[in-house]
Amino acid sequence: MAEIVRRRTPFNGQRSATAPATCAQRHMWNLIQRQLPDAAFYDVSHGVDLPPHTAVGDVLTVLSELVGCYESLRTAFGPGPDGTLTQRVLCSGSFETEIATTGPGEDPRDVLRAWRRRMRHTAFDLTTAPLFRAVVVVADGTPVLAAYRVSHLAADLMSLRHLAAELTRLLAARTAGRPAPPPAAFRQPVEQAWYERSPRGQALLARSRAYWRDQLAAAPATMFPSLTPGATGDAAPERYSAVMDSRAASLALPVLAGRWRVSTSAALLAVVALLLGRRAGLTVCTLRLLAANRFTPELRGAVANLHQEVPVTIDLTGGSVPGIARRAFAACTTAYANGLYDPDHAEELLRAAERDRGTGISLSCCFNDIRATHETRGDGGPEAAHAVRAAMADTVVARHAFAEGEDFFLVVDDEEPGWLRLVLNADTRAFPPPEVHTFLHDVERLLVELVEDAPQQTRMAGRSG
Repeated sequence: MAEIVRRRTPFNGQRSATAPATCAQRHMWNLIQRQLPDAAFYDVSHGVDLPPHTAVGDVLTVLSELVGCYESLRTAFGPGPDGTLTQRVLCSGSFETEIATTGPGEDPRDVLRAWRRRMRHTAFDLTTAPLFRAVVVVADGTPVLAAYRVSHLAADLMSLRHLAAELTRLLAARTAGRPAPPPAAFRQPVEQAWYERSPRGQALLARSRAYWRDQLAAAPATMFPSLTPGATGDAAPERYSAVMDSRAASLALPVLAGRWRVSTSAALLAVVALLLGRRAGLTVCTLRLLAANRFTPELRGAVANLHQEVPVTIDLTGGSVPGIARRAFAACTTAYANGLYDPDHAEELLRAAERDRGTGISLSCCFNDIRATHETRGDGGPEAAHAVRAAMADTVVARHAFAEGEDFFLVVDDEEPGWLRLVLNADTRAFPPPEVHTFLHDVERLLVELVEDAPQQTRMAGRSG
C-alpha cells in the first residue's frame, strides 16, 4: 500500500479581487445547489504523466505557480450583499497536496485511482478558497504521475487540459534549467464578469435570450413520453450507465463527415437524434450541447469554468440522413454561437414557455462531445465499407460507473487512438438497462450501415420521421 504524506503547498498571486460571478459560474452554482448535499458530484480531476528527471519539489513549485497565475483556482464563491453570487479571489494561501509513494510492486496508476475515489467523497467548501487539491505519485524515488482536483466552478474540461499542458511545459523548462516563456495572454474570470456587463457583452446576452425563446418554442415537451416533465417523486430515479468502445464507429465517422460535408460531431449527433426521435415518435429532437465558449483568443488559454449547456433542436423530417446531418451541423453552429447566456434569463423563459403551453418542458437530454478533434472532417472514404463492418467484431459494451443527473446524457471521447468511446447514462424509467446497451449498439450499427449503403440513408430518415 502506498505511503501518503499530506502537506500544505503555499501560493502567491498578484491580487485579491471581488466581482460578480460570471454567467457560467452562476450556471454551475445552480447545478451544484440542486445536487446538494453531494456537492462533490461536480468536482473534476485530471492526471498528468510527469517528464523524466523531475523532483517532487519541482512539481510542487510548478503547481504553486499555476495556482498563483490562474485566479479561478484560488477563488471562493457566495452570495454578495445584494444576494447575487459573488466571486472572491484570494491573493495568497495554501492548498492540500498528497505525496503518495508506491509500495513494492504497486502500480502508480492504481494509487492515482485510489486518490480519485477518495476525492469523490471529499467536497470543497465553495465559500473558502482555493478550490484545488493535488497529488504526486512517486515510484522508485521518482515522481511519475500528478493529478489535481478542482471544483467545476473553478475549471472546465478545456481548463484541465490546458493546466496539464502548462504543468508539463513548465516542468520541462525547470528540469532543463532554462526559463519558460510566459503563457499567451488570457482573460481572468473577474474580467469576464465585467465583460459580460459591458455593452458588447449585454448585446451577446440579448441575442442568446432570443435564441432560447426560439428553441423553447420549437422543442417538444419531452423526448421521453413515458416521463412527465416536471414531475417529482419521493426518491431520486435510478440511473444506469454503459460504455461502448468501438473501432467501427471511429472508422465510420470520418467517412460520413467527408461524404456529407459536415463535422464528425454533427454526423454522430444526427444519428443519435434520429434514434431518439424514432424512439419517441417525434419529428424533431432537442438536446443540450455543452458549449466551450472559447471563441476569442483571450479565452482559449483561460483557466475557468466557461462552459454552459445550450439547447439545439434538430428537424428530422424529409430528405435523407445527409440532409439531416447538414441541418444538425448548421443548428449546432448557431447553438454554440449562443453558448454564453444568462442562466436566470433562461430559467425565466423556460417557466414562461411552460405557462403558455400548460405543461412542463424537459430539456434533460445532453450530447457532450469532449474529443479534442470533434470538428475535424474526413475526406469522404479512407476506409472500405467491409473494413468498417469487420471492426464491429472488436466492439465492447459494458456497464460503467459514470453518473449524471439527466434523463439521457451521452459523452463522446477518443482518448485511445483509433477507438470511439460512447458513455451513456440514462433514467431507467425511460431507458431500462438492457435498452441502454441496445441504444449504443444501434448507434454503431446505423453508422456502419450508412457507410455501406447510401440509399439506406433516405429510408432511415423516412422511418424516423
